[in-house]
Amino acid sequence: MTYENQLQKLRNYYRRNNDLPTYDEMRELFQYKSKSTAFYAINKLITAGFLKRKGHKIIPGKNFLGMPYFQSVKAGFPGPAEEEANDRMSLDQYLIEKPNSTMLIKVKGDSMINVGINDGDIVIVERTANANPGQIIVVNLEGEFTVKTLRKTGRKFFLDAENPEYPSLPLDGYASHSLVGVVKGVVRKY
Repeated sequence: MTYENQLQKLRNYYRRNNDLPTYDEMRELFQYKSKSTAFYAINKLITAGFLKRKGHKIIPGKNFLGMPYFQSVKAGFPGPAEEEANDRMSLDQYLIEKPNSTMLIKVKGDSMINVGINDGDIVIVERTANANPGQIIVVNLEGEFTVKTLRKTGRKFFLDAENPEYPSLPLDGYASHSLVGVVKGVVRKY
């Protein structure tokens, strides 16, 4: 059984149970007859960074949820395909720098289409107390979230839509507003 087959079985188990199997359960999962064969396979997965030990328990390692990562793909004329991925990467590692202060928010509406944020996209928002002009932010305006680009003109702050069909909103026009965070990325599912 290959790494990828073992990983797929372990990932499926993990998604169902939110935990990894014991050594004996891994032996059964991998269809090995002996515990020593399972132990050997698990040690190879630990060495490769897919699993790690925590006391007597096996937990996911840094590469456990990572997928094969290729450094580039041509968007123009086709080039030779790489035989293997150069590395492994999980989307969490790539998109989220501060997991404890990050949230995901689904976008409704088309006011930000000119910066590539469409209706139904999910924005990755890092909570912060401060934002700089030019950053795309999420603000709570009187109990409702909105995503806009922060602009400063003179001493006044504005929330600019990135669609000419929508007006700018002066922040001082709202009795109650608070910064939720800065948009760090966008996720779109096709």
